[in-house]
Amino acid sequence: MSYCLNSECQKPYNPSGHRFCQSCGAKLLLGDRYRTIKPIGQGGFGKTFLAVDEYKPSRPRCVIKQFFPQNSTNAEKAAELFGREAIRLDELGQHPQIPELMAHFQQGEQQYLIQEFIDGQNLEQELVTNGAFTENQIQELLWDLLPVLEFVHERQVIHRDIKPENIIRRNSITLPDGGGEIKGQLVLVDFGASKVITESSLGQTGTMIGSAGYVAPEQLAGKAVPASDLYNLGVTCIYLLTQVAPFELFDVVEGKWVWRQYLQSPISEELGIIIDKLLAPNINQRYQSVEEVLKELESVKYQKSFVSSNSQTIGNNPSLLTKMLGGIPQVIKGRIMQEFGKTEAAIASYDRAISIRPNNYDAWYKKAEVCYQLKRYEEAIFCYQKTVKLQPNHWQGWRSLGVLFYQLQRYEKAVESYFKSLDIEGNQPMVWLWLSLAIKKSGDEQKAQMCLEKAREYLPKSPVERAEILWEAWEKLVR
Repeated sequence: MSYCLNSECQKPYNPSGHRFCQSCGAKLLLGDRYRTIKPIGQGGFGKTFLAVDEYKPSRPRCVIKQFFPQNSTNAEKAAELFGREAIRLDELGQHPQIPELMAHFQQGEQQYLIQEFIDGQNLEQELVTNGAFTENQIQELLWDLLPVLEFVHERQVIHRDIKPENIIRRNSITLPDGGGEIKGQLVLVDFGASKVITESSLGQTGTMIGSAGYVAPEQLAGKAVPASDLYNLGVTCIYLLTQVAPFELFDVVEGKWVWRQYLQSPISEELGIIIDKLLAPNINQRYQSVEEVLKELESVKYQKSFVSSNSQTIGNNPSLLTKMLGGIPQVIKGRIMQEFGKTEAAIASYDRAISIRPNNYDAWYKKAEVCYQLKRYEEAIFCYQKTVKLQPNHWQGWRSLGVLFYQLQRYEKAVESYFKSLDIEGNQPMVWLWLSLAIKKSGDEQKAQMCLEKAREYLPKSPVERAEILWEAWEKLVR
């Protein structure tokens, strides 16, 4: 079946394989590549269609967004937002929990956006089908979605329209190279309302964008910040927990949220406190970053598991250090264990942190350090590579990879890693020195000399500081 995208067409459905509409004569292949199957949605700015990509042999499904504003008086702003979604998706690059941008172009007088098709239900649909969420479901939602939001914020983007309709639970995703299958992963969609963060924009008033009931107070004033997304997420949580519209969960007379009165099932006080802080109307009393929320969630989760395991294990006598660290987030616990020389315990802590939050690049980086210390070099390389894959701007991770590859005499890989580190943070005399040595091993004396000059250029003027840097660089290479 083919569907005609001409909004004036009286009979848009056509047999499969046709290139032109039998009714109006319009082309059925968008961009000579994408065949529309059926309409699947309509919003204020346009229509959404299910399509297939006929350019690829497997003919994978995709989504076509057609710019078609319902309100002609605001068409210019609508066009800006439609184009902005394409720009944001392109800037964010590839992330398994953000739809991939496949194309953005104009055909005739219409703008089109082609996106990856996310096969699954949004959380609004889940709520209607299955009823109110439980505490475990909300915790799973937060653990799954907060790292995505962290990824977005690190790239200086604010989503500004987080709500159940814009969170889709993917039915399944197959990982490459036989990595298995992830089921139920949440995907954050609709970046049309997103905004790039700049130093100047944070203090400026802009257009109020967002969905009624979910927008933070500062959004109403046109001054969205990253913490505004956390507020949107908090409102999403209480709506899913109560199945009651957000407006009804706020007492305008008292000026406070009363969502606990409408809970369908009880939740712990610890999670309630976290949600309350997400919902704080005063931005200064709210979480300022995703990392702050994740640390509190991790602490609550570990405290519960610690209490549970100790209440069920009779005769268990953990060390004093373990008792003292009972409520501390796993990454911090790992660092302390590392300082005490308890390397295996440190790795176990980092592994727990990674199991709780697989995108925790800090845990991967710290685990790599311990593996390096234990001379488990291949495992260290794997962990460093995970670090820079999750956080491409992690110059320390690239630098450490360079050192490891050099020690293992993989000089081309070492050179590549050092350059990656220097692209991010160029004024590192040690790395320029190491790069010089790696290039020299590859046989390019002239380029090695140029890198050595760069190392000298970035060395501090103080003889003591220069000696310390050079000694540290030499010591690490020798070790």
